[in-house]
Amino acid sequence: MPEVDAAAWASLERFDAALDELHPAAPGRSDAAAWSTWLLGLRRELAARGHHAPAGPAGPLWHCLAQFLAGARDLDLRDCTGDGHGAIVLTHAPAGTARAWRQQLRAGELIGIAATERHGGSRIREISAQARLSTGGRWLLTGEKCWVSRLTEAAAFVTFVRDPDGRISAVLVNADDPHIERDVIEPFGLGGWGWGVLRLHEVPIDPATALLGTPGSGLDIFRQHFTRFRPLVTATALGTAAGVHHLVTDALAARRDVGDLPRIRDNALITLGRAHAEITAALLAALTTTRLAAAGHPAAGLYARLGKAVGVDAAVRAVTELAPLIGAAGYQRSHPVAKARADLTGLLYADGIHDSLYRSGGTSLLTAPATSRTAPLAAAV
Repeated sequence: MPEVDAAAWASLERFDAALDELHPAAPGRSDAAAWSTWLLGLRRELAARGHHAPAGPAGPLWHCLAQFLAGARDLDLRDCTGDGHGAIVLTHAPAGTARAWRQQLRAGELIGIAATERHGGSRIREISAQARLSTGGRWLLTGEKCWVSRLTEAAAFVTFVRDPDGRISAVLVNADDPHIERDVIEPFGLGGWGWGVLRLHEVPIDPATALLGTPGSGLDIFRQHFTRFRPLVTATALGTAAGVHHLVTDALAARRDVGDLPRIRDNALITLGRAHAEITAALLAALTTTRLAAAGHPAAGLYARLGKAVGVDAAVRAVTELAPLIGAAGYQRSHPVAKARADLTGLLYADGIHDSLYRSGGTSLLTAPATSRTAPLAAAV
């Protein structure tokens, strides 16, 4: 990764050291509110200490690697740094709105995204949340968004609606608007941040300041953002798998060294080797996709969809195969291996069920010219 110079590597080492210092102070996960508050506090503390991606071409790769390091501690640290969904606002909001939010995101505030509806997944073409024209050119938003993450912590939500002309548009909704209703649902795994239903009851917005991009550009904004965002999710999941790998490897080595295990069986060694190789390969694919997305390569979206699906699948498979090697202790509800398994299972559903991502990739491959299917590999090299 020639873009990541010595200064950027040193910055990553400082970020890693800060996680080592701060993560042990985390509260127990049994109190969801306390855990959520701590996670948001961690994000703000890291921001206050200046742990940000460097400017220039190193930035996207730094962020991808930082997410890997965060995931190695806990998948709930997936939003501990970076702009997250706020990147949509910084890229597409009117200048004044983007300027104000740049300062808030830099200080550690969070922006959520509200796209999914009851039909599920990322089928954004089918959304029904509606904006109607009101007095003075304002819009009133009505509808329901489901399975929204950062539900109670986000300061605002990028919300996808049908604008008054029926086109799909993206708007920014302040989280403190009194016309918003939240219904928090307890997930199985993948907790940390509040999750559930966001209901809009004629929420007033001014499109002059809250419309992101141009009217009707919602689909393009969604695709562009998730092309850059999915590799970050993938890297975090792979970090979680790497953390489990490290824990299991250390446990086996310790038992061998004290004589509890006179010999580590071949099947355990094979599992360790295969999991290490698959985690590494999937991380390299995520970094390649990050590079292609930053360059605006036309195949980056395809790589992001397939890479997220296969990368999270690799993480789930690695943890599932590694878990038995640590013995019954790893099946305690409070054990980090058990938590990692539950969290990674949640990622099989978040941001589109994986079959839909694979299917979307297959459709793209069938419609793409034959010469373009391998071009990204050459571009990445």
